Amino acid sequence: MEDEAGSREDAQRPRLSAEALASEAETTVERIRELVKIGAITPAADGTFDRGDLIRARVVAAFEAEGFSLAQMAIAIRERAIALESVPLFYPEPSPRTGRTFGEFTAELGDRGHLIGPVLAAMGLSAPSPDAPTRGAEEQLLRALIEGWSTVDEAYTLRAARIFGDAARRAADNWVALFAEAISRPVEATYTTLEDVVPRLLRPAAILSPLGPKLLAWLLERHLERTMTDLNIGRIERRLEARGLLPSAPVDPPAVAFVDVSGFTRLTADRGDEYGARIAVRLAELADVVVRRRGGRVMKLLGDGVLLLFESPCDGVGAVAELSREMVKADLPMAHAGLHVGPVVERDGDIFGSTVNVAARIASHAPAGTILVSEAVVLQCPSMTGRFEPLGEVTVRGLVDPIRLYRWKPLPATIAS
Repeated sequence: MEDEAGSREDAQRPRLSAEALASEAETTVERIRELVKIGAITPAADGTFDRGDLIRARVVAAFEAEGFSLAQMAIAIRERAIALESVPLFYPEPSPRTGRTFGEFTAELGDRGHLIGPVLAAMGLSAPSPDAPTRGAEEQLLRALIEGWSTVDEAYTLRAARIFGDAARRAADNWVALFAEAISRPVEATYTTLEDVVPRLLRPAAILSPLGPKLLAWLLERHLERTMTDLNIGRIERRLEARGLLPSAPVDPPAVAFVDVSGFTRLTADRGDEYGARIAVRLAELADVVVRRRGGRVMKLLGDGVLLLFESPCDGVGAVAELSREMVKADLPMAHAGLHVGPVVERDGDIFGSTVNVAARIASHAPAGTILVSEAVVLQCPSMTGRFEPLGEVTVRGLVDPIRLYRWKPLPATIAS
């Protein structure tokens, strides 16, 4: 059914002449003829091409950019080392060309047109030359991005581009890496010929390749809705409070925690990057479950650790202790952690400020299997006072003045954390 639907969809799409294909693939008609000659693309009886041939032409160009010659590609195709006929299932289809250049598009944007290059660079994409052709989707989205932020300093436009560039790049890299780890590499290890391998990859690729962008868009929509609601509620509450219509809430500073894997650098050096990646993924999974349950947020994944934010310092201590225990149960290396209380600046999904820096320094001072907290944390949690062992004033590398630290004492029945 999926193959039939795909065939009907292909039949409804306008076909491309050799000239149109060359234009959209940013190459020449002579080059298209060479791709036909080596079997990379195949025209219909009337000499036209389907849009899958556009993707095949771009894939061959990517191979050439990596040093493969057309002669080598011809051998790979002839000997079935690569199956270009199925390539379109694994790649998103480019949107059609507009017939305009980036120079023309830039000029149309007026005094903010110069942002096109920096915006694309901030997104992790190559900045185009002025005579490079544009595509419909990129014109529409880049125009909206630049115009939407046109009332504020240009730096915000670049920050907005970087937010989405970083998120999209991470999602794409990890999505493809997961597909390779879970599906393509096991299939390739079991079956030897393309005739065996490709059919086993086609079905999951047909489902997962188009799913990635749609899933990302849907999740972003849901998270934006939640975040905007939180922002609006907070704004309304502040206005009502200023008019005396709401009781003033006590100002309780949040708690910041760093939880790091002990000896991560040495472990990855001894056991390899793949082992380090598994540790990082498992730690992220555990942190997400434990921290959410305790009312906190995972602000950043650091590879060998996590940065956490809690409204309640006491919840933060409990969450870090639980996460440390869960890491041991999951056969991960022991954690060392540090917590501090104080104001933070939250921006672009991250937190900044001296509170974050102090928490990081405390964590780096903690031995393996130890949770250290500042005196500010202890003062915020009077009911837990007996669970903290005072260490006195301690000189911590990176901090100018000594800081009074306490060690969290786990209950005898728990695993040391």
